[in-house]
Amino acid sequence: MVKAEKPLSAAINGAVNGQEAAFDPSAPPPFKIAEIRAAIPSHCWIKNPWRSLSYVLRDAMAATALLAAAIHFDSWFFWPFYWAFQGTIFWAIFVLGHDW
Repeated sequence: MVKAEKPLSAAINGAVNGQEAAFDPSAPPPFKIAEIRAAIPSHCWIKNPWRSLSYVLRDAMAATALLAAAIHFDSWFFWPFYWAFQGTIFWAIFVLGHDW
């Protein structure tokens, strides 16, 4: 691990001699991609297709369960909750298909 000579907040804000400088969004960050990758545990880089497919199955079952609940309750009170939750599930499925 790399030790910073000055506090991270000072490095990000460009503080010099204890005085904070204005934040410059165009300045390069005080860290490198290799440092970020080194900080992530190695088991996080292992791909597991079965685990990934289990998440897809979980989302499909959640969408089906929400549809069954909507058909069962069929109430004006339930529909706003259904729209919010079902929209979230379908958004997750869209992201999966879009990034495939």
